[in-house]
This record gives sequence, C-alpha cells and structure tokens, in this order.
Amino acid sequence: MERGRWFVCAAVLPWLVAVAACGKGGAPAGRAAAPDTAKWTGMYVSDTLPGASGRGRLVHLAVGPDTAAALSIEFVGLGTTYHPGRWSSEGDLITLQPTRGDGKPTENPMTWRIEGTRLVPYRWDKSVYGATGLPLAKRVQPAVARSDSSVGAAR
Repeated sequence: MERGRWFVCAAVLPWLVAVAACGKGGAPAGRAAAPDTAKWTGMYVSDTLPGASGRGRLVHLAVGPDTAAALSIEFVGLGTTYHPGRWSSEGDLITLQPTRGDGKPTENPMTWRIEGTRLVPYRWDKSVYGATGLPLAKRVQPAVARSDSSVGAAR
C-alpha cells in the first residue's frame, strides 16, 4: 500500500509544478501578497479513512508554489478522484478551492487549521467528505546521506 501512495505523489507533484508555472507574469495591481509558501508547501497525506463503501480511502494533498494545489482521494480497490485547484491561507488556516482549468470552482472549498505538521479539518462539505472531514499530516522526506567521493580505490 505504501508503494501506491508514493506513486500518487510522484504522479501529482510534476503536474502541480507544471500548473504553477503556467501562471500569468507578475501579480496584477491590487492583488494581495502571495501566501507564505515555505510554511505550507509540501505533500500532506491521511491515514486510511473510513469510506462510504466500507473499503476506506487515502487522501493526498499537494500544496505547491504559486498557490497551485491538487487533492487526490484513493477509494481503496475502486479508483482515485483528482481535485486540482488553488490554495490560500490566512493565519493558521489553509483553504483549498477545487477549480476547473478555467479557474471556475467545481465544489465548495475545504479549510484546515495547521497544528504542528498536521492539517485538522476546519470547514468542509460534510455531505461530501463526512462528519470528520479529511485530517492530514505533512509527509516529511527522509534525509539522504551524501556520498563521500574522496574515499575509495586508489587510482
């Protein structure tokens, strides 16, 4: 199951970066300053959550630079839905507004409150995402040891 999670992450992140790169030049006059991307950018994942089918669901939220975001929900054994959109933040709250390619909203926004490395559901459509919402935790990549090229066979 862990391999499947990484596959979804690997599939979503390049798309997210590409969407962010498609933004229009500079910010138009009067546009609010960009949110603190260093605080929010990254991949957030859920534990297996209960699903309406009884099989469970896994949730991945990729929060990228330039306010691009993508939510994917894997319904175990049934398939995955994708919800691309834009994110914004205010204080300790982050909101995802799923959108179509032309920027029009596709559903109600979802808002989480940050608590350390966790995103706790704050506002969401309970008729779609259930009574508990979609609690997530930031995926921290393990540190990679640097190789020491000065050690080895004499040449």
